[in-house]
Amino acid sequence: MTRQPLFPALLLFAAATAVAAPVRKPHVILVMADDQGYGDAGFTGHPTLQTPHMDAMAANGVVFDRFYAAAPVCSPTRASVMTGRNPIRVNVPNHGHYLRPHETTVAEALKSAGYVTGHFGKWHIGSVQAESPTSPGGAGFDEWLSGLNFFDLNPYLSRNGKYEQVKGQGSVISMDATIEFLRKHAGKGKPMFAVTWFPAPHDPHREQPADLPEGIRPYQGSNAGYYREIQLIDQQLGRLRAALRELEIADDTLLWYSSDNGGLVKEHSGGRERKGSIYEGGLRVPSVLEWPAKYKPKKVS
Repeated sequence: MTRQPLFPALLLFAAATAVAAPVRKPHVILVMADDQGYGDAGFTGHPTLQTPHMDAMAANGVVFDRFYAAAPVCSPTRASVMTGRNPIRVNVPNHGHYLRPHETTVAEALKSAGYVTGHFGKWHIGSVQAESPTSPGGAGFDEWLSGLNFFDLNPYLSRNGKYEQVKGQGSVISMDATIEFLRKHAGKGKPMFAVTWFPAPHDPHREQPADLPEGIRPYQGSNAGYYREIQLIDQQLGRLRAALRELEIADDTLLWYSSDNGGLVKEHSGGRERKGSIYEGGLRVPSVLEWPAKYKPKKVS
């Protein structure tokens, strides 16, 4: 099977939008987990893990049942998402490498098409210094609250190039910033492009879901820290989808959720092995696209 870079079509969409006749442009939100495996969600068949918001998104969107990350580790996949290109070509063969500054990113393409752009959460394909050409700002984002790599509790993050400690859980902070960005710009006449890259469920698994609704219980059993962080991500997706409905932009928003590479538990990886392996378990990931005005619910294999 030929594996294509993750989401290259979005960059083509952005380029076409920049030159096409005026149309109603959708808002675009790309959300990605850090290490969630294919089978680590309710809608992909995990026998006990409860992910009601992921399941609701899957029921209302397009589920890509055989979706492959560009690499079995995080930075290369993120570089591929940002450029639509093979990560080797953009100088990110492994984690910790910086994206080449002269690459065209989807944020730059959409910005040139009139979008206001924001990045929130993990970056890990460059610096987060204000003056760096490899920072989110250098890659085309107008606003950003970003960390270099994974983070969990009370992290130090870069807000548009200025470091500050933000109290709370990293995944919640990332979604707080995303929703704040959407509220700030909704209805102002510009389409919005937001990238939310959660630091979870990467170890050390210190984040925890809180105030779970009745009938949803914190995961019990092996790998509890890992799965509870996935439940926390599920909560944040629920907050995001609720905010889109509250702002009355849900129908006109292209919302995509996926993971950067395979998960940490081989038994639910959707194939052989797990993160770090170029076998199926290291590359196959959960993926859902929700855009109610454009696509009816379906599964694509």
